[in-house]
Amino acid sequence: MIRVYDDFLPNPQGVRTEALAADYIDWQGYDGEVYKRICITEVPGLRERIEEAMGPVEMLGMGYRLNFGGEMPNAAIHSDMGWGTHAAVVYLSEGEGGTAFWRHKATGEQRIEAGNVPLFERVKDHWNDESQWEQHRIVPMKLNRALIYESALFHSRYPFAAFGDSPETGRLIAVAFFTPR
Repeated sequence: MIRVYDDFLPNPQGVRTEALAADYIDWQGYDGEVYKRICITEVPGLRERIEEAMGPVEMLGMGYRLNFGGEMPNAAIHSDMGWGTHAAVVYLSEGEGGTAFWRHKATGEQRIEAGNVPLFERVKDHWNDESQWEQHRIVPMKLNRALIYESALFHSRYPFAAFGDSPETGRLIAVAFFTPR
């Protein structure tokens, strides 16, 4: 399930302004990876809009992420399994590419469920090797476009390298992880 919504937040410029003024840290995730420029905070209007689209949710976390030109993701193609059943991304900048969804060539799988150790063992060394994957969908980046998807799906930003050289020109998103009730 991948849902795309344009004009998602009622005040995207206000949210963008708040995101640009936010305090960012390099955050060590539960997986041991350090994620650059993360701000864990309530994003104005995001929960309400997610609940309008999905019904009541258990929110596991939300915030902003900011990346600059040439920066590569921790794992280019990945799954957010273990972060609830769904994720939401709201683009707060304009730029090249968007969010891509992938099929693993050797297994044919498009998702990985928590606890599927055999599949994890087959794909874990392929996260950063695009030749092991087939892109089957991309949601282009557009200011205030949101996508809500199942967190088990293999996905990435695409192109992998971010853009811009300052907060005002970098790749800026709001993100949330949740499970519908």
